[in-house]
Amino acid sequence: MYIRNKSGLIQECHNEDVIRSCRKDTDHFTVSENLESLIVKEEVRPPEERQELEKMKVDELRAMAKERGIEGAASLNKEELLAVLKG
Repeated sequence: MYIRNKSGLIQECHNEDVIRSCRKDTDHFTVSENLESLIVKEEVRPPEERQELEKMKVDELRAMAKERGIEGAASLNKEELLAVLKG
């Protein structure tokens, strides 16, 4: 089985208790028997939006990352935040 968390990380899992818990917590996890069904094609953002992101301050980028459910955004620097948000 494969599990994807809300930030997009996919892991293979064989522990039935973990799989059962993740299936119940649909707000944070997606469980599937095959990897292909969990892979989401990255959305390509228009150049205008990418340029707007680059003009934003770090605290604004962190707030946006938090809104999008990206975990660990508080510890990322501006370049890392831009890379994550640009997709």
